[in-house]
Amino acid sequence: MLNLNYLFEDSEVSFDGKADTTGLSDYMTLDFVSGESHIYGEIMWPGKEFPSERPCVIMLHGFPGSARNDDISHALCRIGCVVIVPHHRGAWGSGGKYLITNCIEDAKNLAHFARTDNFVRKYKINPDKIFLLGHSMGANSALNAGKQLDWLRGIIMLAPYDPTRYLSGEKKVFFHSLLQEGKILNSDGIDSIYEDVVKNAENLSFPNAVSKIEDKNLLLIAADYDSVATKEDMVYPLWNALQKRKGFNKNKIHRLVEFPTEHGLLGRRISSIREIASFIAACVGDPRTY
Repeated sequence: MLNLNYLFEDSEVSFDGKADTTGLSDYMTLDFVSGESHIYGEIMWPGKEFPSERPCVIMLHGFPGSARNDDISHALCRIGCVVIVPHHRGAWGSGGKYLITNCIEDAKNLAHFARTDNFVRKYKINPDKIFLLGHSMGANSALNAGKQLDWLRGIIMLAPYDPTRYLSGEKKVFFHSLLQEGKILNSDGIDSIYEDVVKNAENLSFPNAVSKIEDKNLLLIAADYDSVATKEDMVYPLWNALQKRKGFNKNKIHRLVEFPTEHGLLGRRISSIREIASFIAACVGDPRTY
């Protein structure tokens, strides 16, 4: 059971004067293989007050990954989640070459890794309570990996970026300027990243994923003044397509939240964390409480 009282408070764990501190919350290095490349990052786990059945949240960074969401990962760990924060192929010390499609494959492979017997036993997670959470381009990874995982408990998309929306006209120029930030990544160049999106545009497009996610729990957080991923271009097409589905699953949580802020959600980080935590708690407990 999660404890949302710890979102912004430290837990009061007592060890009764004993030297054994194995029940403390802590972290260690993530090292797993995806596409024959080593993916590095961080694994965080909560303390002994959450002894079993822990949800696992996989936090997926955006492009190029310099923006951090450590406030979210620490808050989720405090309330009882195991949190995995990977660096995708070609990013921040991980092996391989960076591509948008590689990010999606990394996310899917990591979700499967979190369900392995060894991982489940070591971190005391419930393999049926795994979530993909991504910001910006990371939300693209969460959606397009999540749609392939029937058992996934939920998808969380923060200021999501759909790269297929900016492939023509003036928006193509904007997308290319954004990709210039990718010079710090290990890749075959900006053109290769762009062509990867063009080649896979139909499969990457957010609205095209609707038939595969309508039976999944989904939280969308949009920024009203987003100058990178406008909600009109990136969020509403997905949300409106989801609402129009005949088979819209009333037993699943589908929620859109909009905050008056920019792409990084600065100024609404606390509100965003509360929404994310409440969503996860509802998905693993009683959805009627959300």
